[in-house]
Amino acid sequence: MPQIGHIISIAERVLEEFGGRNIFETAENSGANVWFKDLGGLKGFYLCENQCRYIVINENLDDITKAVVCAHELGHDMLHRELSAGGIRENTLLLSGNKTEREANLFAAAVLISDDEIIAETEFQSDAAALAKCLGFPQELVLYKLETLNFKGFDFNLGEVENDFLK
Repeated sequence: MPQIGHIISIAERVLEEFGGRNIFETAENSGANVWFKDLGGLKGFYLCENQCRYIVINENLDDITKAVVCAHELGHDMLHRELSAGGIRENTLLLSGNKTEREANLFAAAVLISDDEIIAETEFQSDAAALAKCLGFPQELVLYKLETLNFKGFDFNLGEVENDFLK
């Protein structure tokens, strides 16, 4: 399983090779098929069958949550493809108790929030909740991004992450 530095480098490579910050375009450019379907209570899932890669996102989610789900599932595609034979399906995102989920969350944070963007905002915002509101992302995703920055040598106080916000 990948370590945080490896996850960050894969995320940076994906952004460089396959697109900008539009995660749906980036996922498609990487070769994954992105589909929006009515999934009921399911937020999304990733599946790789016969060398075809699919990210399926619940069409009933708001735009920010769709982007987070797409980035998270792209993380599974890039980091855990070998585990996806039966599909990786999730009702809840941003859980840290499961190693593969944590890794997909770190990947999502790395591709959705640029280092420069969040570092600039830390000059004006004093906590993760304020940062999240300003950046327009869930607080938990912002905390994962701050964790990647801490790995790079910063010293942000992360506090406790509430992991069930997307239930």
